[in-house]
Amino acid sequence: MSIEGDEDTSPFLCGVETPLKIQYDRQNNHSLSATIVQKMIEAAGVDSTDVPESFYESIDPGALEDLFRPQMDGTPRKKGKISFSFAGHYITVQSNGQITVESELGRLKRTGGNILLTGDVPEEVFDQMSIQLLGDRAFDRTFFFAQYGGDVDVAQTRLSIAETRPDRAHILTHETVARSAVDAQVSQSSQMPVSSVSGNLKEFQAAIQDQLFDLQRQRNGFDPAELRFCFDSLQLLLEQEDIETAEQFVTAITETVEDVDGLGHYILPNPYDSRTVQAIRSTFDVVIELKFSVKVPEQRWHLQDTDHTTKWFPL
Repeated sequence: MSIEGDEDTSPFLCGVETPLKIQYDRQNNHSLSATIVQKMIEAAGVDSTDVPESFYESIDPGALEDLFRPQMDGTPRKKGKISFSFAGHYITVQSNGQITVESELGRLKRTGGNILLTGDVPEEVFDQMSIQLLGDRAFDRTFFFAQYGGDVDVAQTRLSIAETRPDRAHILTHETVARSAVDAQVSQSSQMPVSSVSGNLKEFQAAIQDQLFDLQRQRNGFDPAELRFCFDSLQLLLEQEDIETAEQFVTAITETVEDVDGLGHYILPNPYDSRTVQAIRSTFDVVIELKFSVKVPEQRWHLQDTDHTTKWFPL
C-alpha cells in the first residue's frame, strides 16, 4: 500500500486521512456514538462490517452524552471536551457539538515521522514496500538513502522504479574502514550520486544528520513528508553493534528525520516478534509487519500512538 494510496485493499484506518469535521445535533434521532461511526464509514468508503472494533471499547458512551447534559445548576455546558482514540483514529468531541476525526496515518503524512519495516519475507517484498513508501511520483520530492552494508544497486533500483530524478536523489553508504572521511562522488556505473563514509558508526550518524540538514537548507525547508528517507538495513547494524549503541543511533536518526519534517522508513528483515524488533519498535511511529501468504505478500500496521493493529491486507 502506498502512503498516498486509497486502494480498495486499504484497511479502515486509512480512510479518514484528511481531518473530518462533524457538527452533531443532539436533537436528531441518532446517538452521538452512532453518528461518529457512520460519518467515519462514509468518509472511509467502507462497509460497516469493515470497522475493526466496537466503538464502546474505546470510550464510555455515557461520558460522551454527559458533554451535552446541562450542569448541576441547569446552565448549558460550553467548554466541555473529550479526546480518545478509536481504530487508529484520534477523535475529539466538544460540548458545542463539534467533532474532529483524524487518522494516525493521516497525521503521519502531514507531519512526517518514522516507519519500521519488518518481517521474515524475501528481499523483493521489502523492495516493493520501500518503493511504495517513497510516495507518488507525481510529487516533487527529495529522496535520501542511507545504506549500511548491502549492495548500493538496491537503492539505485528502487529509485529508478520510482522514476526519481537524479538531482532529487542522494545515496550515502557506510564503509567499515577505520578512518574518518566522507568521500562524495558520482559512481560511473550508477544513475544517482553516491557518497561514502569511511569510519565508525558515530561518523556515519553525523554524516546522515549533516546531509539531512543540508538538504533542508537547499530546499528552504521541507513541507511535511516531502523528504523521503530510507535506512537499509538495520539487521547488519544490530549484528555488528550492541543493542544500546544501535538504539542510540536509531534514536538520533529518527529524531533528525522528524526535525526536518521528513518521512523515513527503516528496513529490518526479522520477524516482528523477534527480540531485536521488540527492542527498538517503540522508537518508531508505525511498524509495518510483512508476511508472504500462499498467494501474495501481505502487510499489517502496528500504530504506536493509538495502540491499534490493522488486519492483514495485500501490499
